[in-house]
Amino acid sequence: MKRPRWTVSIVGLVLAAGVGVLLFALASSDNDSAERADGGFVATRTAAGQVVGAPIPVGHSPSGLAPGASVMWVANEADETLVGIDPALNDVVGEPVHVGGRPRHLTTGAGSVWVSSLDSDVVTRIDPAGRRRVSITVGDSPAGVAPAPASMWVVNQDDDTVMRIDPRTSRTVGDPIRVGETPTTVIFAAESIWVSNVDDDTLSRINPRSKRVMKTIRVGDQPLGLAAGGGSIWVSNREDDTVMRIDPATNRVVRTIRVGDRPLYLKVAEQAVWVPNSGDGTVSRIDTETNRRVGRPLRVGRSADRIAIGFGSVWVTSAADGTVTRINAQG
Repeated sequence: MKRPRWTVSIVGLVLAAGVGVLLFALASSDNDSAERADGGFVATRTAAGQVVGAPIPVGHSPSGLAPGASVMWVANEADETLVGIDPALNDVVGEPVHVGGRPRHLTTGAGSVWVSSLDSDVVTRIDPAGRRRVSITVGDSPAGVAPAPASMWVVNQDDDTVMRIDPRTSRTVGDPIRVGETPTTVIFAAESIWVSNVDDDTLSRINPRSKRVMKTIRVGDQPLGLAAGGGSIWVSNREDDTVMRIDPATNRVVRTIRVGDRPLYLKVAEQAVWVPNSGDGTVSRIDTETNRRVGRPLRVGRSADRIAIGFGSVWVTSAADGTVTRINAQG
């Protein structure tokens, strides 16, 4: 909503009246956002948080997001590049790093940036200081990558497997572990490797020492995002528009929470689960203590796809807009 501009009068009474009308307009507005003339959001405040500054242009179809030591790293699928956002400037710094192969997922660990490329069947390990790259051949159509103690783990969507990478050698170790259909996201939590299997609506829980699937857990329709926090595992179900909370002590779903349209890759921070809703371009916030949504969903763009936590903020990609939006979680 464009806010009216008020002409300052030299007459005090007119000034007071103008200010009063302005305050009334602000107080009675249903939309707490200010828009630039080009339609971009400058600041939006709800109980779910506050957008900090304008959305940051990063490239075409940002597809991965993870914090490094001094920058927030972003992979752009269409550009096949990796860029870094300086949190002090709220802007991209340095030259893009070409990755290739449609980079889709991104994480950091073992002093490196790790990027999986859907079309090249490799995970690229990048030294953030010297930008030196090592290509590690993995399975067919690699997706999620996650750090664990003395290891990195990657899921391969088209051969339904999980593989372990030794960061000391940058090589895969042992045989692939077979999981469900189309594994997409992987995390380490509760001494286990957890994998979301999109096409059979399950999670696989793996013992990293024995490399065996300990439990297969049925969840909602098309589980994509996985995150750990508040003593639980959280999964977003894209086609159900829900988030499920799983107790790792029992491997059971203990709560189902409705969120926005087509939730994707969620994260947990500050006693909250942050959920990007790709279908309506909003972020939902769930209180881990009450299992309830906090406030109205926060609008960030035409889509909201991935979330990362770092530098005291929540960062959200919008593939449709080619931007990353920064949210003050305490707002």
